[in-house]
Amino acid sequence: MDRPRTDIVLGLLREPDGRVWTEVRPDGKHLAGLRAFPGGKRRAGEALRDALARELDEEIGIRVQRARRVITLNWDYPDRHLRLIGFEVTRWTGQPRSAEGQQLAAEPLDRDARADWLAAMPPANRGLVNALVLPRCLAITPPVGADGVTAWQAGVESRLPSLPAPMLVNLRPGDAANADLPWPALARAVLAAGHWPVVNPPGDRPWPEGLDPRVGLHLNHARLLSMSDHAVRDRQARGHLVSAAVHDRATLERAIELAVDLITVSPLRETATHPGASGMGWAAFAGLAAAAPMPVYALGGVGPDDLPRIWRRGGFGVASISAFW
Repeated sequence: MDRPRTDIVLGLLREPDGRVWTEVRPDGKHLAGLRAFPGGKRRAGEALRDALARELDEEIGIRVQRARRVITLNWDYPDRHLRLIGFEVTRWTGQPRSAEGQQLAAEPLDRDARADWLAAMPPANRGLVNALVLPRCLAITPPVGADGVTAWQAGVESRLPSLPAPMLVNLRPGDAANADLPWPALARAVLAAGHWPVVNPPGDRPWPEGLDPRVGLHLNHARLLSMSDHAVRDRQARGHLVSAAVHDRATLERAIELAVDLITVSPLRETATHPGASGMGWAAFAGLAAAAPMPVYALGGVGPDDLPRIWRRGGFGVASISAFW
């Protein structure tokens, strides 16, 4: 039996100083005691923006003046299926106030506060929190060449200052990198340039230990299939962002099981780095994005100019080697 789908519109209210408003779910309601974004159910036939305006007026007493749809996520409970539509609200009239007995607070939300926010919110809200802190662009480094790791590191570090900040930077040396990689030094260089480093060791090699919690960790195909749930949860509990490479429904389901923070979906189109590998096309990408409860980055023959098209098909951002390197 198919579970009924309920559309939930949520206001991600951001103050000019970067603080974001949340409420504490009151006693007697679903997920009581956890923090959540204000909002509620969309009525039958109601436009999304009308539903957002009505819910925020009824729930916290504000009138929305400027809102931008930032992400749509799907989440399954045993008895129902939710479609969460998150709007970043940056201008409104009125002071947020409790209209239903809930506690309200505006608190800083950035990369450093992300882990604390995730711990205080329902699992279904992970993707919404990440959508508020993640950049839209993800640069993937080219692989180590014939000149070796030292030359590759120098090339990466020389390029970082000219990348528009902030940006996710996936440090991917490729399978030909046999030497030990200077992960801490590379991560420090990315952080110093104002970006968000993501470590991606070759093949099935494990993630390095002792990294700054601001450093993200990537699950390539081999690690996605072999790494345990416990290992991923342990790194997330330490504050690390975890991303995963998704290519089809099976790898998406594994990424969902591991509750990763973001995924790349590829290949969208054939690329120079993978000649002969046909792209999945926009329809297949949209299908995977629609089923994902986390931000989705399109990868393979796309760049920043494709972002509007990616957004129309349910994606969040764009990942590329050639567009940024």
